Amino acid sequence: MSRLPLTTLLWALAAVAAAALLLYVWLVPGPPPAGEATTHEDIPVADRVTGGPFQLPVSTEGEAFDLRDLEGQYVWLYFGYTSCPDACPVSLGWIRMALEQLPESLEDRVSAVFVSVDPERDDREHLAEYTDHFHPRIQAATGPHDALEPAVEQYGVFYEKTDSQSAMGYVIDHSSSTYLVGPEGDLLEIHPHGTSADELVATLQARAERE
Repeated sequence: MSRLPLTTLLWALAAVAAAALLLYVWLVPGPPPAGEATTHEDIPVADRVTGGPFQLPVSTEGEAFDLRDLEGQYVWLYFGYTSCPDACPVSLGWIRMALEQLPESLEDRVSAVFVSVDPERDDREHLAEYTDHFHPRIQAATGPHDALEPAVEQYGVFYEKTDSQSAMGYVIDHSSSTYLVGPEGDLLEIHPHGTSADELVATLQARAERE
């Protein structure tokens, strides 16, 4: 009986682990299990965060992405990458549940955007497949690192590629906050990693009531 090459076995194990976590986040109507949200080292955003509009050349919703196209909407904005083993699927799971918990008065006034900081692996098709697993109202965008630079500077996002001994080749250490952008494009709130769906919705509702 032939044995699988070691690299093939490592890829298979990594895929099974990632699939198990994603399956839990997509299917279980509740918070992640204890400890999941804390496996990611919480890298803070920069001291000075301005927010504001930005453009990226790759979008799952058209030829290019422009945050100004979402003016009039509240937007939950998250920076990460599709190969992320923990923080990204957990955070997008919270956003998915928040979208599903919106009151009727806000259902058509809220969008979500996932910005990948891994353009080498995350093309348009891969991003679309990834975000569709979470919620159809989560769109994605990316671009070369020089195109990403204005966005990550405006939102104080840190990310850095780190070589890995795993079959993935490398991982990306990144800050993992969820940003709430207002209907006029202004940054309203920075939610730290681990903020639950209930908290996301409560903050958005409180902001909307002030209008």
